[in-house]
Amino acid sequence: MGAAGYIFLLPLLLGTSGTNEGEPETLLNSICGRPAVSSGIASGREANVGQWPWQVSIRKGLLHICAATLISEQWVLTVASCFRSKDTRKYSVLVGSLQVSGRPASKMTIIPVSRIIPYSDFQGNTTSAIAVAELAHPVSFTPVVLPICLPSSAVQLKNSTSCWVTGWGYSGVHQHMKPSYILRELKVPLIDLQTCSDYFQKANFYGIKPNISEAMICSELPVGQKDQCIGSRGDPLTCRVEDFWVLAGVISWGSNCILTSEPGIYTNISFYKSWIEKSAISHTDFSAVLRPDFSGLLLIMLLPLIFLGLS
Repeated sequence: MGAAGYIFLLPLLLGTSGTNEGEPETLLNSICGRPAVSSGIASGREANVGQWPWQVSIRKGLLHICAATLISEQWVLTVASCFRSKDTRKYSVLVGSLQVSGRPASKMTIIPVSRIIPYSDFQGNTTSAIAVAELAHPVSFTPVVLPICLPSSAVQLKNSTSCWVTGWGYSGVHQHMKPSYILRELKVPLIDLQTCSDYFQKANFYGIKPNISEAMICSELPVGQKDQCIGSRGDPLTCRVEDFWVLAGVISWGSNCILTSEPGIYTNISFYKSWIEKSAISHTDFSAVLRPDFSGLLLIMLLPLIFLGLS
């Protein structure tokens, strides 16, 4: 980790974020969507450590079943279809790791799920419905574990906005290949809803035509990336807006895969923002983000590394 990563950590470790602890939304907004590592993004490649610190893995036993996105210190967001069982004891969340295969390594942080709240309209057969899940205990924010920002009403995603899909889904020329167990990234251009709707109305889907609505976001495969295929349940669509990243959508249908030119369809997170904040963010206790008891020791440990990185 470079100097920028250590400098980034200081406000969190020392409790000097410049915000009032009594204002959780202000504290969250000051740190969300700002990865300590922001260089080296390459479409279709394996991700680097710290580039997407909000991406987490939903586990059922030892198996990765869905991707999810960290939206606060104790809540993640994914699609409701990931949680087929109502027994929360069956699920856990792996944070801060690029790899999701095999038995968990000693350095991996796996946290049990304590509560699952699906969107109220979810009836078990709607792939686009979202859910939020509460972790049994809060995470500690580090350069590899950070929340993503939720889009505000003022954020307008345009076709030129830089947006990326990240996930552990299938990757390669053939869809029958084994999934990638290392997090991968793919830059995707957004398309307007009318263009997206026109495609599905003209295409032959054996009488099934999706209803494209404002609750969705559409993208297409970028030119020159026809050999890439990234996308599975819960994978986030994140977009850079000014100097931070927002969670624009989650994979609901389509996966930006080869052998098909159909658009990728995502659940539009801004459409559900008020429900997400009411269900999760408003119940978040941010006091665990700060560690004032260890501030002196951590400062002593970090200062030499900071100066070395800046020299």
